[in-house]
Amino acid sequence: MTFRLAVCSPVARASFESRLQQVEGLQVSWPQPGDLAAAAASADGMVLAAADYTPALAAALAKDGNPCRWLQLLSAGYETLDTHGVPRSVTVTNAGSVWSPIVAEHTMALLLALARRLPRVLAAQARGSWDGTIRQDMSMLIDSHLVIVGMGSIGGELAKRARAFGMRVTGVSRSGRAHPEADTVLPVGRLHDALAQADFVAVAVPGSPANDGMIGATELAACPPHAVLVNVGRGSVVDGAALQQALARGTLAGAALDVTEPEPLPAGSPLWQQANLIVSPHLGGAAPERYYERLVRHVVANLRARIAGQELNDRVRPGASA
Repeated sequence: MTFRLAVCSPVARASFESRLQQVEGLQVSWPQPGDLAAAAASADGMVLAAADYTPALAAALAKDGNPCRWLQLLSAGYETLDTHGVPRSVTVTNAGSVWSPIVAEHTMALLLALARRLPRVLAAQARGSWDGTIRQDMSMLIDSHLVIVGMGSIGGELAKRARAFGMRVTGVSRSGRAHPEADTVLPVGRLHDALAQADFVAVAVPGSPANDGMIGATELAACPPHAVLVNVGRGSVVDGAALQQALARGTLAGAALDVTEPEPLPAGSPLWQQANLIVSPHLGGAAPERYYERLVRHVVANLRARIAGQELNDRVRPGASA
């Protein structure tokens, strides 16, 4: 039996072609983003970026008799699917496990940069100044307490790396369920309790109406003044105005934002002027070309599992339409 797969990928086309040729009984088409709604009428599954999921594609999938019953996303995020809805008959898998290690690596870089005062070091270098006063403000990761808000795939990968640096890790999640990489996990109802003990806070929850504004003025006030915050989830999760005020007043020692609201961060935003803030322009998932091989292997493994009727990796449930 033939499985018809429509692939719309802006990356790794040659690698996808090579590996998909090795899958027996597969018929592949390569639609452009604007052609996805039409392609859904003759595909059993689709590979696409979440940004290419449109109202037109959602409507096409919802039509009676539409054969497409599987969407494989190339990203970890799926906000567009939440926004436009996905028919309950369609299974969705993302690539969270692909991107989580590199995002966790970037988060560790930001944590280290804040702890070891790299912005001040680089500023002194730019001035040609051997500034020994930086020494007295140095912090450290070892024997420090990291609170990870969001113990999904990114949170788990981050916890693993943080523990290797000698950090104590408390996770915060909706369920509060224990995680093998965290020393403690608290339910989101105890977020303030967790923040009050933090030396470092990493926000790694996805963007959603339930998570928007999760870290606001009261949550930032719950943190000790020496704490620093890193957001690699979505910009809408952290109240930017409240963060700017906390940094300006010194009630928070520092922060790093890989994501902002809005994005890109406008040139006139006062956040740009905060000396104790690192703005990383959504680089968490940035990686060399060879990293995309991980993505191709993930997609092909899920394709083989789908054809064989086996369990899929990284299955998610976006907001469902009727």
